[in-house]
Amino acid sequence: MQSLALFPGCLVLQRMPQYEKAARRVLRELGISVESIPHAACCGAPLESFSDKWLHLAAYNMSLAERLGRDVVTLCGNCTNTLLRAKVALGDPSLGHEVNDTLEKIGLRFEGQVHVKHLVQLLAEHLEDVRSKVTRALPIKVAVTHPCQAIRPSEVMHFDDPTQPQAMRRLVALTGAQVVDYDAEQDCCGSTLCLGDEKLGLEAGRLKLASADAADVLVDACGNCQLLLERFQGLLRQSGGIEKTAVLTLPQFLGLAMGIDTDDLGIGPATARELIGSSV
Repeated sequence: MQSLALFPGCLVLQRMPQYEKAARRVLRELGISVESIPHAACCGAPLESFSDKWLHLAAYNMSLAERLGRDVVTLCGNCTNTLLRAKVALGDPSLGHEVNDTLEKIGLRFEGQVHVKHLVQLLAEHLEDVRSKVTRALPIKVAVTHPCQAIRPSEVMHFDDPTQPQAMRRLVALTGAQVVDYDAEQDCCGSTLCLGDEKLGLEAGRLKLASADAADVLVDACGNCQLLLERFQGLLRQSGGIEKTAVLTLPQFLGLAMGIDTDDLGIGPATARELIGSSV
């Protein structure tokens, strides 16, 4: 059995436990065990705009995983991006030495051996396993939105096509769903834009949902996408032009197709029945 260290990220831990719950349950169904990283902290991303100490935080978390002897699976594109860029940066001997001087004060050392993957990449590496676990076809129309920071920059992430990503589409298609094309598929969801210009960010989210109006459900694999497009959807609808849209995370959607109980996926029965009828 493959065993990994799970790094959900602060946003998922604090605001969307259903994403983590569904991810753990789906991975268990696939024979992949995950364990939490004791004493894990922020990945370091919020510090990057004003301090190089973000590298220390990223190395701290990866060194904890190394101490466990586990590679890392993340649920957040931002965390994936931050950890992997830090790993590349710490290949510089002077930076690596500086960071390890700090870590050694608390009994840690970053060796650079840990591998970090976003959940989508991990699942994409187990396509046949996912296919074998599908017990309930979901013949509905699905729009996907990609975890952009888990894909770009391609010279660091080394996963999927950076301009036309396909992994999410392939995974969703395994359920029997029709993956619909829509104009805003590759556009920013708007969540990160909200940090600098809330009005602009909300409009980006509204336009994405409006563009995906032919779908029965929108599927994401990112805490930022889920926060804006599902949790804050009421704000997006205030500007008009969009109807209420069901938004699920990728493990929730795959879990439905695997016949996993909705309670284990953090999905309300009403939402599940809306999508797949009385079989739930």
